[in-house]
Order: sequence, then C-alpha cells, then structure tokens
Amino acid sequence: MLTKKKKKIKTERGNKIKKFFFGLIIAALFIFFAYSCLNMFLKLMDLNKELDSLESDQEELLKQRESLKFSLGESYSEGYLEKVAREDLNFKKPGEKIFVIKKEGENDSEDDLIEGEQTFVEKIQSFLQSFNK
Repeated sequence: MLTKKKKKIKTERGNKIKKFFFGLIIAALFIFFAYSCLNMFLKLMDLNKELDSLESDQEELLKQRESLKFSLGESYSEGYLEKVAREDLNFKKPGEKIFVIKKEGENDSEDDLIEGEQTFVEKIQSFLQSFNK
C-alpha cells in the first residue's frame, strides 16, 4: 500500500511538472506570437505611411509632368519661338528698332546693349556660328 502511495505521489508530481512545462511552453508560444503580431503591425504602419508619402509624391510628379507636357507643346509654337528670340536672345526683325528701358540702379554693361545695325537674320547666323567655334 505504501508503494502504491509513493507511485501515486510520483505520478502526481510528474503530472504537475508536465502540466507546468506544457503551460510554460504554451505561454512562451503565446508571447512569441503576440510579439510577432505586434512587430508585423508596426511594420505595416510604417509601410502605410511610406505608401501615402509615395502616392502624394506621385501626384505631384504627375502634375509636374502635365505642366511640362503643356510647356513642351507650347514651345513648338511659332509665337513662343518668336518671344524667346526677341526677349532672351535680343533678336529683331529687319527694319525694326528696339528700345531698352532700364530700371534705376541697373548697370549699363555692353552685354545688355542691343546692337542696332544687325538684322534678325544676321543675329541668328552669328548665334549659330558661336556654336561652331
């Protein structure tokens, strides 16, 4: 009878140890899965923020692209080319006189002065020849 009690106590003690380790393993797995889920959630939040940022950048770039397409289409028009030739390159039509109105405080440099003797065609030729040199 004594031996049965010892066996029963050993089996109870063994069962308690098994239950404790089983519970410990279950708790460790639960903590691991909770940590993994939290980590994935934080990564998902960061990726969503990055996605929102990239989408806003894409919208800005699409607007800029449309603006550049419009500017490119406009740059091939004859009116735009004439405007650039007159304002930026200081070209003039034959027989035309150009007057430059300077604001107060601006320096009179020779680069800003427009030569009155060259015609529009001569200026284009001299401009193109400057690239050949």
